[in-house]
Formats: sequence, structure tokens, C-alpha cells
Amino acid sequence: MKITYPHMGSLNMILKTMFEGINIEVVEPPPVTNKTLSIGVKYSPEFACLPYKINLGNFIEALEKGADTIIMLGGVGPCRFGYYGQVQKETLIDLGYDFKMIILDPPHGRLIDFLKELSGYFPGVYWKDALKAFIFAVQKMIAADNLEKHLLILRAHEDKIGVTTKIYEKYVEGLKYAKNKKELDYIYREGVEKIKQNANVKRDIQLKIALVGEIYLMLEPFSNMDICKSLNELGIEVTKTDFLSDYLINSAFKLPQKMEFKKYAHGYLERDIGGHGLNTVANTVKYAEKNYDGIIHIFPFTCTPEIVAQGIIAKVSSDKNIPVMSLSYDEKTGEAGYQTRLEAFKDLLERRRLKNIKKY
Repeated sequence: MKITYPHMGSLNMILKTMFEGINIEVVEPPPVTNKTLSIGVKYSPEFACLPYKINLGNFIEALEKGADTIIMLGGVGPCRFGYYGQVQKETLIDLGYDFKMIILDPPHGRLIDFLKELSGYFPGVYWKDALKAFIFAVQKMIAADNLEKHLLILRAHEDKIGVTTKIYEKYVEGLKYAKNKKELDYIYREGVEKIKQNANVKRDIQLKIALVGEIYLMLEPFSNMDICKSLNELGIEVTKTDFLSDYLINSAFKLPQKMEFKKYAHGYLERDIGGHGLNTVANTVKYAEKNYDGIIHIFPFTCTPEIVAQGIIAKVSSDKNIPVMSLSYDEKTGEAGYQTRLEAFKDLLERRRLKNIKKY
């Protein structure tokens, strides 16, 4: 068995650690590039969203590298994500690829049943080895997410643009190849310290933006044109409202986060509308009440839950007096126009802050 999977932020690091920990050969999908997207667009339905097209490109590139098994999440509900695996499977069969597709429904609070279902695809794997590999993969995921959280604040204060990104990439690569928890912790701590050493720029007006929206675009830098990097290099601190650890851990356990979302969204959205629509509305309210300077909402073009949320957060923007900018992405999105919009949004937020300072 030579297993592969789609890219989604640090997911590659996590699954590579888990599968290699149970002696399953991994064929890593090549990093997402314009070539990946072009392949996915060529063989995808026109109405499919950007994540679908990138995932399909991932699979084709990995199958061409020798993968014979694809693992993909399924799902139910209003979001079309639940259909991705099945439709992609049929497309790949039509293209003549010989492979096995493993489609797993998210745990939704039933982690033990989920792990039992997963283990059924790998007979002969000793459960203690599988548990050990799973725990270490989760530890890497949390370390990678925490390192990125530091990055998204500290890179806004970097002494020389571009240096912090290189430091971060070096230590993320170190986390990927860490062999044990002790080594993982050492790499993480050193990475944080190195990033801090390059963050000495202070500003009279320090802007803070919360990034809300669809989970894939939140996690995969290629899909959002690395918006966090662009904002940081404009001197803006960024808070991403979803990380891979949030997504997977909250799917695995019945945690109170869903209740928190419902609390913040109360009065604006009273039910789950699929995808991350409820999260988007709740997080917009939450960070408006935390006195952030602005909200940026990112989502794939044609994503129904996020289109519904977009209309609702316009009302939140008015009620909470916080600027909100929505950005939708597809394969035709141009980077230059988006950079101009980010710069204009920064100018707006700075003028608002100056106006508020003058009041006092």
C-alpha cells in the first residue's frame, strides 16, 4: 500500500507522521502550485469550488508519483464537501487510474468508533503502535499550529521583510521530521525564540485583524494567496480563527466550542448552515467585541454556507461598528487586485483608528 491524501495546511505533516508510524508507505502529494490547480480545473466540474479542484490536482499528481491508495474525509449536511470523495473517485476512475479510495466520515464526537473504522483498512497493524503514532501526530499538529500563531503576530513586527517567513519555514520543516516528543518540544521552543528575535519593530498604531471563513481557505496558503503573509508584511497582526487542531480535535470530541459559537451568533444565526458558516458569523461577533480593528472574510467562490454568512456578517459589521471585507477565491482570481484591496483596507482601518484617537 502506498497511501496519499490532499494538502490542507499542516495536514501533510500530520498524516505522514501517523502512517509512517504504523509502517505504511506514504506518497506525499507535491506542494500545491499553479500546475496542481490547472490539473484540477481541467478535470473538475465547472461549478466545483476551489478546494475541490486543488484536491483533485493533489490526487492526480500523487497517483502519477506511484500512490495506489487515497484517503479522504466524507461528510453530510448542506456543504458539498461530503460529496467530494465520491465524485473525485469517479473522475479518477474515468481517467484510467487504478487505486483504492478510503472515504471516512468525520468523528463527530465518536473518536473510538472512528479509529476502529480507520484501523479496519489496515489489518495487521498493532493497536498500540497505531495509538502511539496517532498521539505523536496530534502533538506535531498542536506544535505546528502554536508556532504559526506566534508567527502571525510577530511577523508583523519583523526587522527585515521576508526573514521571519524563512525562519518559520525552517522550523516547520524541523517539526515535520522530529522523531520524538523531546525533539519536537526543543524545535518548537527554539523556533519561537528565533522568530521573536527578528520582531523588534514597534508602531504608534498597531492594527489587528481577525481572519474568518471557510476552513480550507483558512488553512491552505496557496488557496488564499498567502493572505496572512501579505497582511503581516503590511504591519498588521493577524488572528486566524480556525486551525487544523481546532478542526480535528473539535470534530473528534464533543467540546463546548460549538456552544460558544451559538452564544456569539445568537440573534444573527440560530442554526448550523453547513460548512463553517456558523463559525464565520460567531467569530465575526466575537472579535468585534474584542475590539479588533477589522475582519476579513475569505471563502471559495460558490460556497453556499459562506455566501449566507456573508450577508449576515454585513449586519454584524453595522451593529458592532467594525469594518468587514469579504474576499472570494477561484482559479481566475488575480493576486495584484487582491493586494490592492488589502492595502486599501489597511488605510481605512488606520484612518478610523486616528479618528478615534482624536476623539479622546
